[in-house]
Amino acid sequence: MSYVDVNSTANNPALNVEIVQTVDVNIVMNKNSFWVLYAQHTEPKFFKDAGDGQKAQRDASLEYVDKHRNAIDIGSNVGQWTRPLAKLFQQVICFEPNPSFRECFDKNITESNVTLYPYALSSHEHTAEQGKTDTHLNHVVGDTLPRDGDISCRALDSFNFTDIDYIKIDVDGFEVPLLEGARQTLMANAPVLNIEMKRRKRPIITRIATDILNDIGYEYVKTTKSDEIWIKS
Repeated sequence: MSYVDVNSTANNPALNVEIVQTVDVNIVMNKNSFWVLYAQHTEPKFFKDAGDGQKAQRDASLEYVDKHRNAIDIGSNVGQWTRPLAKLFQQVICFEPNPSFRECFDKNITESNVTLYPYALSSHEHTAEQGKTDTHLNHVVGDTLPRDGDISCRALDSFNFTDIDYIKIDVDGFEVPLLEGARQTLMANAPVLNIEMKRRKRPIITRIATDILNDIGYEYVKTTKSDEIWIKS
């Protein structure tokens, strides 16, 4: 697994990386074994069987993928999507801004075709706040101006990624800024999107996100639980 430092200006995930491998000795991992950090835990905890990492949602969207060059895992958390994606795609590019989750990710993911970027993705370059076990930035429904903090944010378009065939998005309310900063990447690559859209919980945000996707040329395909599949027409 490759790790890109927050100060790196690399656009190519294969360049300027530091190799990280911090799996604890005497821990036997299987496909559902993960180090996790939930709200009730203050430190990473190992679970021999932490579940299948939303396999139903993942499998439903992967059925629409024709090529398996590069995938982007946005909101990688502890890597429960990353590990199975690494078995299918040539490269998996991950974004996880929370250092607590990255600590678990480093323990869980040792695949050589995975690159982890320590950024949140937004519409532009700025900073934001995030709690130790929070999966969301300090983004309140209707508030589009995150407070300054120690989390670095960049636009996906600033990386100039190419040959992207699949993107998974799970950013707990930050969908609108993310999509605004990903327009060029989506239009140029036309990847299959699996995006969490909690429409009952966040009706305003998901409506605006839908408008952005439609404006880019994406069409809704189906919903599995709270995840939606979108494909560029």
